[in-house]
Amino acid sequence: MIKIIEDFNDVIPQYELFIVDIFGVIHDGLELYPEVFDNIKKIKQQNKHFVFLSNAPRRAKIAQQALSDFGIEQNLYDTIMTSGEHAFEYFKNLERQNITLKYYYLGPKKDSSLLYDTHHHMVAEPKNADIVIATGLDPHQQVDDLMPEIVKIKEANLELHCINPDKYVHKQSGASHVCAGAVADTYIKMGGKVKYYGKPHLSIYQAILSKFPHIPKDKILCIGDGLETDIKGANNIGITSVLITSGMHVKELNTTIGTLPTISTVKNLTKKYHSSPSLIAPLF
Repeated sequence: MIKIIEDFNDVIPQYELFIVDIFGVIHDGLELYPEVFDNIKKIKQQNKHFVFLSNAPRRAKIAQQALSDFGIEQNLYDTIMTSGEHAFEYFKNLERQNITLKYYYLGPKKDSSLLYDTHHHMVAEPKNADIVIATGLDPHQQVDDLMPEIVKIKEANLELHCINPDKYVHKQSGASHVCAGAVADTYIKMGGKVKYYGKPHLSIYQAILSKFPHIPKDKILCIGDGLETDIKGANNIGITSVLITSGMHVKELNTTIGTLPTISTVKNLTKKYHSSPSLIAPLF
């Protein structure tokens, strides 16, 4: 049974570790959502553990700076794990095994530095690469705009490493833009092979839980706005989850920012994504 959170003050004492998404829960890329700052402070004031878990296709230190720009400093949380950081560690581990790869980069220029601190080499053409690193699209782009590159990648029969499994993000303004998960979907339909980093895949959760071995799963709460990523990931690893309904699915739920959909509307959407939260709230 899905329950509604009326007040996070009632929920905080029940858990010891909070694993919280960033984009769509904390901010929309432009501004913080209401009450976020106060709720984070309340969690820390009660000596709870707080971890940010994001499918951002960039290093954790960049996400850390972005949070700082919003006024959320390091003393308010334990650590940050991004899908980009998880991917970086994977490729660093290959390097430790004396494996170096040539990769073709598919994504915005701002995220192209992901593997700069490794010995893996970026190349200009898919035909010269061993793999593809896909981080996403520029805000104005659609997958169709990338099809000439995707076709070349498929012709080279390259494995596509998807650094952000999200398919799109939604902003408080009502605007949405496409993410790397949508590129991965297209590539799979073309017969291509994809390796994912980030939610909902177990390895990124295991990396976090390994830092808190003393906390049982029934004392951990995942908070996110994506049924296909945040909620499915929590379901996969057996952790209680909260769906924030003012984020990614606001259009599908037919609500406005800060308002709740009906439980029946949420249940219908959970069937589409084959995942279900324990709790819902309009905002964190």
